Amino acid sequence: MKKTINVKITDKLEFEIDSRFKIEALIKFIRLSFNRLEIKNDEYIIYFDKENVKNHKILVNSLANFYKKQTQDEVKYKQILMNYKSDVIVKVKKHQVTFDENALYITIRKISSKEFEIVFANPKKNVYDYIKGLFLFDLLELDEYKMIVSLNEESSRIVNALISKNSIMGYKVIFRVYGDFKPDKRGFSVEGSLKEYLNKIRNALELFGASTIYEWDKIKKEYRRLAKKYHPDLHRNKPELIQKIYEKKFRKVKESYELLEEYYNQKVTSTQ
Repeated sequence: MKKTINVKITDKLEFEIDSRFKIEALIKFIRLSFNRLEIKNDEYIIYFDKENVKNHKILVNSLANFYKKQTQDEVKYKQILMNYKSDVIVKVKKHQVTFDENALYITIRKISSKEFEIVFANPKKNVYDYIKGLFLFDLLELDEYKMIVSLNEESSRIVNALISKNSIMGYKVIFRVYGDFKPDKRGFSVEGSLKEYLNKIRNALELFGASTIYEWDKIKKEYRRLAKKYHPDLHRNKPELIQKIYEKKFRKVKESYELLEEYYNQKVTSTQ
């Protein structure tokens, strides 16, 4: 999940700031720069003081610039600056888990009997791609921060093994798990999972009649042929069961090609 900063403008300026931001210097400035200051746990109330306009303006400008940098919201940025004579409330929104900037936080949550989601608080591309490779043919949806995965015997086995890990690709990993997933300690390793990933690469190569990733022209030619052969639009008038078979074949061809394309680009980049 993305780090957040929220602003509410009434007769006061109210800022709610995610504790995962590096705000130690800001809090230190608040504590040392204002006499008309009230502290309630993680809430700082800074009352406007005519005798301390300079520091109050510095604080508001800093918060406005911080907000603009994170949100690109030019309109509210200007509204904040215009209200620099208002009282300011800074609330630090803390999380249940103390955030470790050097760790990856990954939430795995069962969302139905047929699917689960994997959410990255702070994704690293190589770890993201690695996990995507594990569930490649069971992926239903994905974006920069989240994957939706089909829940079946194979994907359940992999996720149970995955959450037993304390590190992946050299990164410390903290899993938060919701659902009936249970860590599997039976010898699962990053290397073992990479073998599974490479097996998928080999299966995809076989699908396109290639023996190595460097037969790229051959792979592209065969992909175009198979994609055209299985494209759902060509089979709309066939029985529903046949349509579903062709849709599944087309999806497998497309996903296999995308896997090989990503793998090929990594190989080309690493040899340049």
